[in-house]
Amino acid sequence: MSRTDAPASGRTYADERFVGIKLSGLLSHAVFRDCIFEDCDLRELRLHDCELVDSDFLACDLGLVDVHGSSFGGVTLEASHVVGVVWSRALASSERRLELDFQDSVLNFSTFESLDLRKRRFEGCTIHEALFQDCDLRDVSFRHSDLAGTQFQRCDLRGADLRTAREYSIVARDNRIEGLRASLPEATGLLSGLGIELD
Repeated sequence: MSRTDAPASGRTYADERFVGIKLSGLLSHAVFRDCIFEDCDLRELRLHDCELVDSDFLACDLGLVDVHGSSFGGVTLEASHVVGVVWSRALASSERRLELDFQDSVLNFSTFESLDLRKRRFEGCTIHEALFQDCDLRDVSFRHSDLAGTQFQRCDLRGADLRTAREYSIVARDNRIEGLRASLPEATGLLSGLGIELD
């Protein structure tokens, strides 16, 4: 059953579908399990200390959402705008990974710092001017994504899949890239910072 009323702080929701809602301000200490948000306007929402498990965001606008203290387990964002989000503010530790997958979404100007993102999917996305710093990106898929202007600093990219990814530039000496999968001609982006000139 679809709901058009906005969720409230301190509540627990299970198997709910929120459609077309607009929500801003503060939403705190709410729990969402097996929920779907569809065509929702969540711009600048302060999503504080919430728990999201096995939930999906479909065609939603999450621009500048503040995820302070919130945890994400098995969450997928598809065909959504997720611009300017500082994901390092989410609750993540060695025991609790940030389990987020992105499909066909816009992640421009987003920040991922000191996060365990192993085996996550960033597929078919536009990821311009974003920052991945000190992240574990082993076996992550960036297939079919546009990474123009995105920086990778001190990341572990072993086994990452950049086949069919575009416009990336990764400084090999600043990141671990053994086993990284890439395809030509885009793989020349791995030569950045090595002083190599290609004709």
